[in-house]
Formats: sequence, structure tokens, C-alpha cells
Amino acid sequence: MRRTTRAPRSEAQRARSLAEVEGLAWLLDNSIPVPGTGGRRFGIDAIIGIVPGVGDVVSGVLGLLVVWRGSRMGLPRIVVARMLLNALIDIAIGAIPIIGDAFDLWFKASTRNLALMRRHLERPDTSTREDWTAVLVVAGLAVAVIGAILWLIVAVVGAIIGALS
Repeated sequence: MRRTTRAPRSEAQRARSLAEVEGLAWLLDNSIPVPGTGGRRFGIDAIIGIVPGVGDVVSGVLGLLVVWRGSRMGLPRIVVARMLLNALIDIAIGAIPIIGDAFDLWFKASTRNLALMRRHLERPDTSTREDWTAVLVVAGLAVAVIGAILWLIVAVVGAIIGALS
């Protein structure tokens, strides 16, 4: 049985919601052409993110709107979880000064999430194996990073205590 976040809507409602998400994803990730780059584009996500603190929050909320709309369209829960991970990665790394701004030009979470939505709306029988793999890999990386940080903290505190003894 396919677990979805909500019962599928009518085709007209689904098409309207998809068009809204397409417009929002385009605005966030691809609305501004870069002259002389052969068609490279970026969106207001990269511009809004330049404003420290507030810009990242506004950008993150707009990105989460894409995920919310996807969750209301009958997508499998694991697909929505993967979309949420994309948005959270964009928010977390985007909040890092300078590096995050460059990351926003490349990662384009809303466009990635739109592609996930289209894949599962156009072919509802599509396997979710790839989505499960992506979510598990990111979760594994998160556990590894948190473990490394905790290990580093314990090692530093132990070295400080040893030096003071």
C-alpha cells in the first residue's frame, strides 16, 4: 500500500497547485539570467540570502512552502521527507556567511523539489527506493557529523582537563 500525505486531489486542483509550485520554484531558483554565461540563472533565494539572518529565514520559509504544497498533493511520505531534507540542507548551509550564498547559487532546493514532485505525480507507481536511499544517506551523514563533533568536544575538554591537572 502506498502511503501518501493526503488523499489525491482532482486533476484540475493538482495542475493548479503544480503550476503554483513551478512559479515559486522558478522565482526562487531561476528567475534572473546571468548575462554572458550561456544561460546560467539564479533566483531571489540567492539575493534574499545575502541579508544576514532575516534573509535566510525568509528564503527558508519560501522554500518550505514548496514542500508544504507537495505534501498536499498526495505524494508518498518518503518523497515529502526527501523534499524537506532538501529544504533543510538549503536553510542550514545557506545560513553560513559567504559559503551559504555560493551554495544557494548551485543547490537550488526548490527546483530539486519540483523535479521530485513531477516524477511522482506524472508516474505515481514510480519506485521510492531512490528517495529512501537519499534520506538514509543524509541521515547517516548527519549522525556521523554529530558523532565527530561530540568526539571532538570530548577530546578537547579532556585535553584541557589534562593540561590543568
